[in-house]
Amino acid sequence: MPKQQANRKRLLIDPQVQWALALRVLMHWGMLMVCLLMANTMLTLLSMAGEKPLTGAVGEAVRHQVPLMLVLLVLIPVFIRDTLKLSNRFAGPMYRLRIALKELGGENGETRPLKLRDGDYWQEVAGEFNAVRDRIEQLEAENQTLRMAEHPPTQAPAEYTSL
Repeated sequence: MPKQQANRKRLLIDPQVQWALALRVLMHWGMLMVCLLMANTMLTLLSMAGEKPLTGAVGEAVRHQVPLMLVLLVLIPVFIRDTLKLSNRFAGPMYRLRIALKELGGENGETRPLKLRDGDYWQEVAGEFNAVRDRIEQLEAENQTLRMAEHPPTQAPAEYTSL
């Protein structure tokens, strides 16, 4: 049975990206609420046509929308949290890739193979990165071999080798 990786402990892996996504969801949610309020109010007004004066009907139509608006307001934090958790499945892999690329481009140029969590998006990116990483390691080893062949280390004089 394969060992399962632990769930992420942080809600925000890449706050800039994830908050932008959450704000977009919030904006669409707000537009949905306004549209629902307008549509339901209009339908309520049309159903009351002729029964009540317009001023009283508008107030009553808006009051009928209060339960719906309360439910939608209570649900918005749930939707935002779920959006942030879902975004971890693509923000997490990109965060790990950025760290691995930074290590690979660093002074010693060494990094471990990239392994993403089960359920993360872009699993193929890890395989592609690892192929590039392996190729770079192979080329570095070949470069080192060529350097050694061109400039073999000089041998110490005999008097120093006997010490």
